[in-house]
Amino acid sequence: MRRPVLLVLAVVTAALGAALIAHAGAATNSPQFRTPDAAAACKLERGTLVCSSLGSVGSVALHPRGSSVITRLPWWDASTPVLHRFRHGAISCRLSGSAILCRNGRVAIRVAADGFAVAR
Repeated sequence: MRRPVLLVLAVVTAALGAALIAHAGAATNSPQFRTPDAAAACKLERGTLVCSSLGSVGSVALHPRGSSVITRLPWWDASTPVLHRFRHGAISCRLSGSAILCRNGRVAIRVAADGFAVAR
């Protein structure tokens, strides 16, 4: 009689733990996307779009009203969705060939396998 109770308790505990982990992950996920070849990617972090590529040592941060080069890299892998179109406030992005093109009205960025470029 004691084994079935312990088994049910273990299953319920495992299910609750899995549900809490899934909920925590869903609550912290930010919109992110990549190129089809996974050589470049972007992630929205607190209203700023951070983009990088395998060919760069840093990243470019596209703010609603400007941009900056930063040292940290966003994380991505094959499970990151491929970009089709993205819009968040003044920031909009699209895929052009194998490059991500984004703009905020004042600055445009291009991110591809060979790195990134900023045009003002």
